Amino acid sequence: MKIIDAMGKACPIPVVLAKKEAARLALEGGELQVLVDNLPACENLKSMADGMGYTAKEEMLEPGRYRVIIKVTAQSQEIIKTQSFEEKTPVNKGENGLVVVISKDSMGQGSEELGKILIKGFVFSLTQLEDLPKSLLFFNSGVLLTVKEANTLEDLLALEQAGTQIKICGTCADYYSVKSSIGVGQIVNMMTITEEMALAGTVINL
Repeated sequence: MKIIDAMGKACPIPVVLAKKEAARLALEGGELQVLVDNLPACENLKSMADGMGYTAKEEMLEPGRYRVIIKVTAQSQEIIKTQSFEEKTPVNKGENGLVVVISKDSMGQGSEELGKILIKGFVFSLTQLEDLPKSLLFFNSGVLLTVKEANTLEDLLALEQAGTQIKICGTCADYYSVKSSIGVGQIVNMMTITEEMALAGTVINL
């Protein structure tokens, strides 16, 4: 039995970890347990399991500590392949691909603390796409996500290694005095960013 400790990990990390492990178990079947610290994570895990044709149940071990038990039934090689996250390539929608534009270091309106949790989860989610973005463009306070101390750096490095281009507004990096602290990607000017957006097949703008 595989136990995944996802305590303290924000959405969608528990689901991604469980889905990867389920794909590994799927050839012969088996059981895995996922430890999480909130009920929404339990519901997300059960929905994931249901969507993959598995059964799942939750148990409260103590307040703020839950266990989701997922029973993985044996699947064919074809189904396992569709469930796997292991092979990823930059997206090819036409010739110009998907471009993600990130203009701030948090996501959405309202709580800034929540927004920072959400943007971390969003960047991680990009690494789990079957077809990766062609490029990520950072400007304004979004450049703060690319510095060496940022909790998004590991995921951005993984994207870059897989072929996604990371481009950072030089004027913005200068404004926030972080140019020497950039840990991933390349510094570019606003014209480069504008051209990248104009030529994109699809743009996600945050």
